[in-house]
Amino acid sequence: MIKLSGVDKRIKKHEILSNVTLNIEGIYGLVGPNGAGKTTLMKILSGLISLDKGQVEINGENYVKGKYVKQNQLIGYLPQDFMIYPNISVEEALDHIALLQGIMEKPKRKAIVHKVIEIVNLDEHKSKKMIELSGGMRKRVGIAQLLIGEPSILIFDEPTAGLDIEERIRFRNLLRQLGAERTVIISSHIVEDIEFLCTKIGVLKHGHVLFEGTPAELKAHAQGYVWEYDVQQEQLERLLNEKEVVQILETEHGINVRVFSNEGGDGAKQVTPRLMDGYLAVVRDVSR
Repeated sequence: MIKLSGVDKRIKKHEILSNVTLNIEGIYGLVGPNGAGKTTLMKILSGLISLDKGQVEINGENYVKGKYVKQNQLIGYLPQDFMIYPNISVEEALDHIALLQGIMEKPKRKAIVHKVIEIVNLDEHKSKKMIELSGGMRKRVGIAQLLIGEPSILIFDEPTAGLDIEERIRFRNLLRQLGAERTVIISSHIVEDIEFLCTKIGVLKHGHVLFEGTPAELKAHAQGYVWEYDVQQEQLERLLNEKEVVQILETEHGINVRVFSNEGGDGAKQVTPRLMDGYLAVVRDVSR
């Protein structure tokens, strides 16, 4: 478990994080609008930037030394944009990283590289140059290089950004597998990325923690605020103008429209909130 207590961060007098207190465990989703402070918090946890105030404990031990989280083998961090050694193969790149991490024996390096390539399902692509890989494959190489060091905590910043639908599904499945034996932190502004993955969620806005709890607890914040309409095409325009539409689905008999509102209208039926609805309720401070 990672416990953050009263973490503050300012940059040029601009408040980025304010009194951030979180208890991170399991597969943890950190969500919030762009500019909420998510990436800053991930970099603080990874020891890449300083914090101004606060404490970070890992498994009960304080890891803040001076103003930084001290370097350790427990945490692996994958930034949003990842690219290494564009003109050598996946296998060669990972072998070099293993060497940099102090694994000097070639047979041992080869075995470790083979293992991590299998975990991220890149065996068929190991001879390709990094520059030839898709965005999703590059991210999987990024995970593989983290796994060489066998960290128990993996941090991913906007892991599905820029991926197509198939790559996004594959990447989500890989994160679920990794979370079976590790603490996984997923930072995203896309709620769908964490809806079916995370066991616990934190919501940040303007550097402040608005919520921390289970997916069910987050959904409960939108209870009574979610409505559905079954309409035809000519009625859709009116709803788009009058209501806050959060989802539109084409059905066999017309169009199903999901609306976030404190009251329904003619033809509306109240429905069970989804995670996105709970998120909207929290960031907009909807009164329960």
